[in-house]
Amino acid sequence: MQSNQIVVVGAGMVGACCALYLQRKGHNVKLVDSHDPGSLTSSGNAATFANYACIPINNSNIYRTFPSLLFGDSQPLSISPTYLLFMMPWLVKFLRNCRSNRVAEIISALGNLLEHSEEASMLLFREANLTSLLKHAGSLYLYENKKSLDSARDEINCRRDLGIKATNLDLHSIRDLEPNLAPIFAGGVLFDDAFHLINPEKIVKGLVSKFVSNGGEFEKNYVSLISRSENEEVAVTTESKTIVAKNIVIAAGAWSMKISSPIMDRLPLETERGYHVMFPNDSKLINRPIGLAEAGIYLTPLDEGLRAAGTVELAGLHAKPNIKRINYIEKHVRQSVSHIGQSKGNWLGFRPTLPDSLPIIGRAIRCPSIIYAFGHQHIGMTLGGITGKLVQQIVDGEKTTVDVFPYRADRF
Repeated sequence: MQSNQIVVVGAGMVGACCALYLQRKGHNVKLVDSHDPGSLTSSGNAATFANYACIPINNSNIYRTFPSLLFGDSQPLSISPTYLLFMMPWLVKFLRNCRSNRVAEIISALGNLLEHSEEASMLLFREANLTSLLKHAGSLYLYENKKSLDSARDEINCRRDLGIKATNLDLHSIRDLEPNLAPIFAGGVLFDDAFHLINPEKIVKGLVSKFVSNGGEFEKNYVSLISRSENEEVAVTTESKTIVAKNIVIAAGAWSMKISSPIMDRLPLETERGYHVMFPNDSKLINRPIGLAEAGIYLTPLDEGLRAAGTVELAGLHAKPNIKRINYIEKHVRQSVSHIGQSKGNWLGFRPTLPDSLPIIGRAIRCPSIIYAFGHQHIGMTLGGITGKLVQQIVDGEKTTVDVFPYRADRF
């Protein structure tokens, strides 16, 4: 049995940032994950630092379109009919959070986190000498038809109301910025201050390397149990040992509720399955991330090629990859980018999602020595830094940078 003051479970973007922020305040921290740092969900995402991503999947139009989500893989969001019965309790909670007044509250809560996301993450990126892996060129969001663009005006203006800089673009402006796009877009918006990561896995590995070089310990091990120990401490049982800690931070993403524990709360965490397709020889075809609004796909130029990532499939952690989703992504890339080459390699990842599109950041109900930091859905790379800072402030009893009430565990 080993004793450690704080254990962080999960070495993705969120877990790495939690470990670093706690370490910066003098805590003795151990980071534990059964996989290499940044090698799961953090590695295959759209690689955008989306400080404009305050619009949730929840929206009042979902009531009208919900039946269609059950029948068809050729759409941005779909639900597996075979998984439907299992996830029905989650869907009921999700639909309750699609009322207009509730969506407005969610947008505000996401906006409060995003307002501080860049400052909190850049501090860590600079300390770990990772700024060369960032590219500041803004992020485009494009619409193929005027109806979709007009429907998005309220969301774009909502972002502006939160202080997000957004420039309207017509077809000619789009062509000036991205001459290799097909001339199929009616218009769009440039989020001027956004940036992207040219290798998100390297970013997370670099953060963990900084944590280790500062004296922290990363242990590659499977966490099988979290339980109470003596003296009001908690115990993390792995395959090889038991680690006793004053606090445990659960930052295991989509796997956070898969940990066996009699002292953790049962929270409605589900999995959004997201896919990507790589075009290894085509990273120079575009200059910045491009969101294809109707398709639900991002195209991002990385150091390893052009990545086309996105869509949402609700089918759990264990279903086989859906080749139809991969074909859907590739079809839209070929429609949107001229001179695109051969694809090589695809990926399936698991985004942790809660029924209201907000993360859980705060102490557990059953055992306050456990701090939750998961459920960041599409924006874990963006919210990792501010989540780490908030977790440190919660542990130390400090006034938090953001009011954490909207992210509490007992809201369900």
